[in-house]
Amino acid sequence: MVGVDYSLKDLRALEALLRERHVSQAAARLGMSQPAMSMTLKRLRDVFDDPLLIRQGNKHVLTDLARGLRERVQILIREMEGLVDDSGGFDPRHSRRTFTLILTDYIDAILIPSLQQRFRELAPHVKLRVVGPDPFRLARVFGEGSVDLTVSYFPDAPGDLISRRVFSDRMVCLARRGNPAIAGPLTLAGFCDLDHVAIEPAEATMYRAVLDEALAKMNLIRRVAISKPDFVGVPFLLERSDLVATMPERLAKLFTARFDLITFSPPIDLPPLDIQMMWHKSTHLSPAHVWLREQVLEVCRRQSPDADDMASQSAGQD
Repeated sequence: MVGVDYSLKDLRALEALLRERHVSQAAARLGMSQPAMSMTLKRLRDVFDDPLLIRQGNKHVLTDLARGLRERVQILIREMEGLVDDSGGFDPRHSRRTFTLILTDYIDAILIPSLQQRFRELAPHVKLRVVGPDPFRLARVFGEGSVDLTVSYFPDAPGDLISRRVFSDRMVCLARRGNPAIAGPLTLAGFCDLDHVAIEPAEATMYRAVLDEALAKMNLIRRVAISKPDFVGVPFLLERSDLVATMPERLAKLFTARFDLITFSPPIDLPPLDIQMMWHKSTHLSPAHVWLREQVLEVCRRQSPDADDMASQSAGQD
């Protein structure tokens, strides 16, 4: 490997090439010219003594070395961005860092549109990267520094993460308009006998457990006809069947506004969903991360009347 001094620009170019697997697309991603990115790739190949990208038919594939570099390069970029931003205080107007958030599609749908609008106004060059949940590696990915923040319903957060409640939601049921299964009064036994859709993001059970644990306390079990890893396909499924789903009300309202679906309350009292914002203790005092948390809190405050007190409390503790 040829000795070379790495800059943040070099690492960003390498990350773009590894992500896009295409010189022109990587160049467009960073606002570079295609010839400049080609020269950068040539230099990186010399540095690593490896082709990194290999043409296979009409596309490029990563070499074994390149695949091993992807996560390490992302971590290095984040560390260098943190050093640049935190050394002189975080300036959102000029920062070019990327914030990575772990979100389920439920939180993604209700948070990211408003959060992205704030970024566009306050931090036009800052990027948001949303990745799916991995509840079994949550502590690890935060410890590695590969993610900045998560907002989730997560009753048992790892001990090395700091958490703040940002809003509360409640579970409601969703079905197609005209579903005969819900045409009349619905008893709890009748509710359990319906064909249900259960949501288990990344094989975790926190959303379905809200209902199933409440039923278990009464020695009842609902009939689950299908389990899905996310909410996004549920309304399409409900519109064409007599299935029912139980989900957070805020998401259900988004679906009823766009699909011919209705909501109804389950015939059992369910605990509220306390949605938590969580971050690693190592980033607690970082100016960039403090700013990021303030933006999430502000979005939640505007969407949730009960978030006013939480936002002021968290701002004071940050």
